[in-house]
Amino acid sequence: MRTIAIIKKCAECEKNLILSSVEKEDNVLFFDDEKELLKSGDCANIEIVLGEPEHSTIRSMKNLRWIQMTWAGANKYTSAQDFPENIILTSASGAYGYVISEYIIAGILALYKNLFSYRAQMQRGGWKLIESDDTLEGKRVLILGTGNIGQETAKRLRCFGTYTVGICRTPGNEHLDFDEIYTTDSMDLQLRSADVVIIALPGTAETAGMFDAERIKKMKENAILVNVGRGFVVNTDALTNALRQGLLGGAVLDVMDPEPLPEKHPLRHMENVILTPHISGIGWGKNKYTKKRILDIFCENLKRDRNNERKRNIIDFSKGY
Repeated sequence: MRTIAIIKKCAECEKNLILSSVEKEDNVLFFDDEKELLKSGDCANIEIVLGEPEHSTIRSMKNLRWIQMTWAGANKYTSAQDFPENIILTSASGAYGYVISEYIIAGILALYKNLFSYRAQMQRGGWKLIESDDTLEGKRVLILGTGNIGQETAKRLRCFGTYTVGICRTPGNEHLDFDEIYTTDSMDLQLRSADVVIIALPGTAETAGMFDAERIKKMKENAILVNVGRGFVVNTDALTNALRQGLLGGAVLDVMDPEPLPEKHPLRHMENVILTPHISGIGWGKNKYTKKRILDIFCENLKRDRNNERKRNIIDFSKGY
């Protein structure tokens, strides 16, 4: 018998989906949030968790052996110095690529078609053509990170006639949706010819500060920078200065450093910058399709756990993802 805690609000249909993936003798406990779990007094018996419990709660779970996150990123745990080595951590990687890729393309097209500039013009009472209209057709797009988000983005960009280049950490994987694939040692060379650069990298010690002033200067003039990975991958001051100097065509930023940006930060007031509050991967409780994908991953892993098979999306703490 396994004791499983779901620390998320679930509709009846979602509870039934989870219950259909466990054995009859398994004890499945549903909690709307972590506070409700802590009040229940069940912590010591729980072996499996769906959710993202705080470190203090994890320490009170003496029998915990596996956490299935509803997030794709694992920074909350991989950055901790004392995360228990005996606990398996799995992510929801694969649940977010479709919705984040839609966000990426929407942001690029909004800049290319001057949608926000036209909106501002209309609010001022103007009615003039903006000459800088552009298209994705024929653009060279560089995607840093060839996981689920990168692959889903490359797949959708094909429909717009782009030439898509991927940068990955290690060679050897199949990346059918990319026209070319390179490893990270070729990144700087590829930056020079990319019209659009998309950052879909995890937050690790290796990626922190990766896009500093020197690297941003290597980008093609008028290129668009998109960041849906982690804010600290890009040096905010360096990016702000490059945009002010007209070195880049614009930026689409769902993540930034710090979050949120100060109210009077210059990036908030640039018409060629799209800022959103970390919402590109609309997750649990916000998008029923994403939630269904997360639950499918969890239910598959529950079956693998029962059969002593390797789980999907196990986090490698040495890599940070």
